[in-house]
Amino acid sequence: MNWRHAKPINLLIALVVILALLGGLLAAKLMPSASALPTGPVTGGFQMGFYDLMSQRKEIYNVNLHTVRNVLMANITNPDDNRFVLKGKFTPTQKKQGRIYFNLTPIYYSSEQRGLMIEGLVDQLMYSNYWMEPISLSNQSLVVGQNGSIFLYPMPK
Repeated sequence: MNWRHAKPINLLIALVVILALLGGLLAAKLMPSASALPTGPVTGGFQMGFYDLMSQRKEIYNVNLHTVRNVLMANITNPDDNRFVLKGKFTPTQKKQGRIYFNLTPIYYSSEQRGLMIEGLVDQLMYSNYWMEPISLSNQSLVVGQNGSIFLYPMPK
């Protein structure tokens, strides 16, 4: 059986393809991913508000978040009404096109008032997949939400 020798041009093409693949793998390892989830625990808080210009109403809430076994736990309280408490967990359901989709499962809800504006947000979060997209801009990590919310990461403690 006679083996045919590879032509030098075929060896050159094979070498260029292998180098390109190795270069791509090395670049993927070394470059930070802009849409990767933070690997460490998330702990922080912020204040959010709802404003209704027509009825001149406003609601302000304190939100505290922390992670427990890849689940984002939320504790929402009203600084003006200590009877309002909403505790829930955001469970990631899927990752698609750089977005992470969550479902909200309420754990505890207590409120003396009815018809609060935050109830609309809670209904949206409970009955639909809510997405968040981690991005990076000028070495600052941001998280953008489906409803237009923008969070800095890491969050202030």
